[in-house]
Amino acid sequence: MKHVLLQFDILPSTSTYLKGHPFLEDGTVVSSSSQSKGRGRLGRIWQDDGNSLLFSFLLKGDKYASILNIVSILTGAAMEKTLLDMGFDSKVKWPNDIYLNDKKICGILVESSFKEKLEAIYVGVGLNLNNKSFPNELKENATSLFLESKKEFNKFDVLKEFLSNFDSLLLDYEKGKNSFYQLISKNDYLKGKKVYLNYYGENKYVTSLGIDIDGKMIVKDENEKITKVTSGEATLIKKSYSLDL
Repeated sequence: MKHVLLQFDILPSTSTYLKGHPFLEDGTVVSSSSQSKGRGRLGRIWQDDGNSLLFSFLLKGDKYASILNIVSILTGAAMEKTLLDMGFDSKVKWPNDIYLNDKKICGILVESSFKEKLEAIYVGVGLNLNNKSFPNELKENATSLFLESKKEFNKFDVLKEFLSNFDSLLLDYEKGKNSFYQLISKNDYLKGKKVYLNYYGENKYVTSLGIDIDGKMIVKDENEKITKVTSGEATLIKKSYSLDL
């Protein structure tokens, strides 16, 4: 895939820029040193201090309809490979995060637009790269490559490697290979763990059995019922206690 990079010092949001410029070509990448209105899933604000790698890329046209449901997990696999190749033991957390040493290091947001058929997929990525610190409310749950290694990284080099990995995994998928799924299966953060799942407004405790090839999380509830979950919010239960009252 051909990529054209548009680099900015500051934007409200890289994804918003893509959506506001419908004549951009397939594969266009928009990156910004900082975002004033960046957001993640469920409308959450994305915090950054200029040290994160923030970008969005465009998958344009109905030819991508067949991968719409797996774009998030495919993107996660590409970032996972990028970090593994850099020497970091990261994990993919369903549905759209990357974790390192039990802390979030990357978030992914996938949006799409339709007019009778698929017009475009907008993939937004935020990677904590050279961040030296985080606000108090995020310290326990967020980390960066700098905090984990005490090294600084070139944003362009990491972005270039990610795009190469994404293109390679997408091409493999189109050829009937499942390289991305092998990556996810080996590096699934929630697999075998108990999680608190919010699924279409229903909350329950489940055990994650892993992610299937369609990007769904397979879960088993307290009644041993197995379900495939297409979307939702999964929170890891780090500790559980038995109380005798």
